[in-house]
Amino acid sequence: MLRSFRLQLAIRFAVTMMVVIAGVGVAATYSLRLILYRQLDETLLQLAEVEALAGASTTGPEFAFHEGVFLAGTRLPLSDLTRFAELWDTEGRSVTRSANLGARHLPLPVPAMAAARRGAVGRGTHPWDGARYRTLVYPLRLVGAHHGSHFLQVTAPLAPVEGMVWRFAGLAVLLGLAGGAVAFGGAFLFARLATQPAKEIAAQAEAIEAGTLSARITAHATVAEYASLVGVLNAMLDRLGRAFEAQRRFVADASHELRSPLTVLRGDLDVALRRERSPQEYRETLERMREETARMTVLAENLLVLARADAGLPTTSLADVDLADLAERVVERAARQAGAAGIVLTVEAAPAPVRGDAALLERAVGNLVENAVRYVPRGSRVTVRCARSGGLAALDVEDDGPGIPAEHAPLVFERFYRGDPARGRDAGTGLGLPIARAIAEAHGGRLTLERASPGTLFRLAIPSAHEALASV
Repeated sequence: MLRSFRLQLAIRFAVTMMVVIAGVGVAATYSLRLILYRQLDETLLQLAEVEALAGASTTGPEFAFHEGVFLAGTRLPLSDLTRFAELWDTEGRSVTRSANLGARHLPLPVPAMAAARRGAVGRGTHPWDGARYRTLVYPLRLVGAHHGSHFLQVTAPLAPVEGMVWRFAGLAVLLGLAGGAVAFGGAFLFARLATQPAKEIAAQAEAIEAGTLSARITAHATVAEYASLVGVLNAMLDRLGRAFEAQRRFVADASHELRSPLTVLRGDLDVALRRERSPQEYRETLERMREETARMTVLAENLLVLARADAGLPTTSLADVDLADLAERVVERAARQAGAAGIVLTVEAAPAPVRGDAALLERAVGNLVENAVRYVPRGSRVTVRCARSGGLAALDVEDDGPGIPAEHAPLVFERFYRGDPARGRDAGTGLGLPIARAIAEAHGGRLTLERASPGTLFRLAIPSAHEALASV
């Protein structure tokens, strides 16, 4: 099942936005926690310094706290601001404590006490009465010699700090969800706007049918992002238009070529059936009908070859073929026709092995030789040359006739094209050269008109057997 591009884009953008917001939220929450912990530590340090300086002149149990700065525990609404204090000796025995502790003692974190014994301010976090507390242990020897062996512990609840951190984290989560929803909606709308030109281009393309191939796509052709797409589609329509026109001409020409012998056949039959004929007259009628039938057979075979060429002419019967041997057989077969027309036909062939379909290649060479013999005047010379040239096996068919007029030369490979309409049916069907070119291309080669006038020179070039095997 196809998925909507707009939906995919919106989901991916929303997920990306949520991931970004989540990352920022985690970093911000962690930073906020560090800041609040640092502020709480500074508050505890200031309180410890004030108490230590105030009691610097006293000793032991005479140490007195400023009870006003300590609240009475959870019984007051400002319990989150409660601070506790307790004085310890080096043995870890309690000397005195703030009044809000009552008979209780503060838990003394071992790492914080160890730091205080080394003369540094110790800090730590610990549970107490089902809650978490932050503790600071201050060595009193920093403010007076009377308390060289005493340590002041000041403790505050972490509930306000952690509560704020959790509220901020919840807010970040809500912002992430809201940002994801907004991003999804915005991305979906953006994707809809971004894909609208593609829909319009597709709508114009769908409106172009076989009878309207001359139309072109114009939607958003001036927009840089879609200009290339429109250009590719219009180029494809150009190719389709040319192919459709060529196909139309091909069908029309084929119909015309087939209609001519059928008309002749029907005329001969009508004339023969109009009255009783002698055996000789019937025989002559049948001879003419056989000629037209043979003409139709050749035409049908040529049309079949061209149809196969349009679909990719298969060359499945691959074998080692020597173009020289093939050229000699073709020339030997065409020698009688050439002699009857007063044309000198010769062959100059050196070994030129190729890898291909022998029957198709022989047909291509035969078409070239037959074409040359048909169109040169009496007394002309037609020469077939064959040799290897680099990685190619080249076969040339050259004549010394009048050649091809310049305006007709570019059209000689068009199907059903005949340069001299005055020749009538003797000019052939106009399929010989197109078939020869299709066979050459099916073998990875080419057929070109090297010289049009004076005289003509057609060159058939096929990759040599070594090159063909290397490409395979």
